[in-house]
Amino acid sequence: MDLNLPLLQSNTMLTIQHWLQEFVQVTDDEIEAIQAIIEIAELNANEAILKQGHVSSRIGLLVQGAVRTYFTDKQGNDKVVGFVFEGQPLIAVDSFFNQLPSSVSTVTLESCVIVWTDLERYNAFITKFPKYNKVLISGLAKWFAEGKDRMEYLHQPLAKDKYDKMCELHPKIIERVPLKYIASYLGITQETLSRIRGQK
Repeated sequence: MDLNLPLLQSNTMLTIQHWLQEFVQVTDDEIEAIQAIIEIAELNANEAILKQGHVSSRIGLLVQGAVRTYFTDKQGNDKVVGFVFEGQPLIAVDSFFNQLPSSVSTVTLESCVIVWTDLERYNAFITKFPKYNKVLISGLAKWFAEGKDRMEYLHQPLAKDKYDKMCELHPKIIERVPLKYIASYLGITQETLSRIRGQK
């Protein structure tokens, strides 16, 4: 990726501020403190962010791009469990906060811009601005509430019903994710998915 750094930094801070203002009034002092603890990373498509079995050392916000989350079963098969798009948090909650091995891997699907901070800097910021602990909880609650919708369509008995509901609730998935990952996510074969799409 080849982005203008000052413009990237400015756009990134605007994205962070916009995301935070859904939950809290943000002051100039707080924005300055946030700017002091973050790093901006530019990743190409198909780059690993976190590997299953490794401990997550960072919490982030996806500013641009798309990411897939998956686990590898005992037979060596990758099972996609979700996708993250711009404006959503990037965090393996249990691994980051409890410093435990992650049960999932995350890999970029597209070129991505991610803003990161580590556990030490996050804790120092929360100590200084404790209201942001509630912000994170609210943000994750919103994210997990959207996950409830996913559970509803993933448990549909018919493959076509799963696909149709996914398209209705999360159109970004069908627009931006390769079919092989969508098939894994829905728990169907790629051939079945292609047949369903062919009926449209």
